[in-house]
Amino acid sequence: MPKKSKKNYESQKALVRGEARPATKQAEAASRAVVRRKATQECDCRALSAFHAWRDEPLPPAFNVAIDFNPAWGIPPAGKRAVIELVTATIYVPSGEFARLRMYTSLGFAASNLDLTLTPQGQVGGQQILMCTHAVRVYSDSEIEFNVNRDNAQTTGSAFICISGYLVDA
Repeated sequence: MPKKSKKNYESQKALVRGEARPATKQAEAASRAVVRRKATQECDCRALSAFHAWRDEPLPPAFNVAIDFNPAWGIPPAGKRAVIELVTATIYVPSGEFARLRMYTSLGFAASNLDLTLTPQGQVGGQQILMCTHAVRVYSDSEIEFNVNRDNAQTTGSAFICISGYLVDA
């Protein structure tokens, strides 16, 4: 078996460029480039119909608690579709308990059930803190509701849920 020499190894390594320089002809062509069309000023029109909505709700003793955004905030209004891009939530339950969070939306008669991951953040004052922040793209032309599902139907808790997005014509 031939012995690997340092010189042989160095010659087989890929070259690394310290900087990139255009070839002479490329530099000349770039200096003569003609602008044929100026860019028009673009509008992020989604920002014109943006919304933020939140609900801060007590969780009574129950396995399931529904938190509805439509009657409280009127999102989406008639003739519009909500495009939800961010969901963030903080759920407080007694220490030792856990909760799950599901988002319900719909397009016409097609229902959507989206499970959101809650991450434990620790315990403070006898309360387990569960949080989530999800960048999503969720559509709804009527229902925007969340369900907090809990392990224990004997204790209370609380939920803070915020959504952010924009409206488009349905």
